[in-house]
Amino acid sequence: MLIIFLLLVSITFGVQGFILEEVSGSKGFGISKEVKQRVYITKDALIVETEREFTVKKVENGKPKIYRVFKSTKSYADLSKSAPLFLVSLPFLECEKKVCRVDKESFKPTNEFKEIRGFKARKVIVKTHFGHREKEIIQWFTKEWKELVEANKLENEFYINFIRAIMNEKNLTERNIPLSKISAFLNELTQKFGGVIRTEQKALLFDTYRDIISVKKAEIPDYIYKIPEGYKEIPMR
Repeated sequence: MLIIFLLLVSITFGVQGFILEEVSGSKGFGISKEVKQRVYITKDALIVETEREFTVKKVENGKPKIYRVFKSTKSYADLSKSAPLFLVSLPFLECEKKVCRVDKESFKPTNEFKEIRGFKARKVIVKTHFGHREKEIIQWFTKEWKELVEANKLENEFYINFIRAIMNEKNLTERNIPLSKISAFLNELTQKFGGVIRTEQKALLFDTYRDIISVKKAEIPDYIYKIPEGYKEIPMR
């Protein structure tokens, strides 16, 4: 019986990581909507799960993989070909013609502070350039929520591992993507400001936000990394 129990434990649980409970919402035209989601973070995976689906970004056998899994239809889409777009989604990274650079000026700390969930948070204005259009995002950082800061550090580690996998797959070097500078900048952000407890963005029609509700260090279940058995792949054109 002991052998069976140990076997079940080894199958059920995987590596150490963090689990974050979040609420994402939007407001506009007198309408407000909120969606609860759970985020799993390890050094080689970032997984966002909602009631209906989950999105997996991971390093699998040294390759960058992205899956979108739909619970209701028991199906999934392999979006791994779009992995390089992850680079241009990072607000501090400007990329053109397979050459990227770190833009430290994209993060502008302010002297505005407020209390969020009992923690003192500092407002940082983030300039993004996705799609050649500049947008402004507000992020509230806190140093006081220690588990959140540690979770953000692990998320930074995932970013570096995922970017490295993209570089290896596309035969890119530091001349194309300054991985060491990216790592240094992410570590600098966490050291100076802490972890992101709230994110806000004003759009033309709706304002969106994302709040961190809880953070816990935990063993991440193995099943969350894998496509569930019996799920069928949706062909991508």
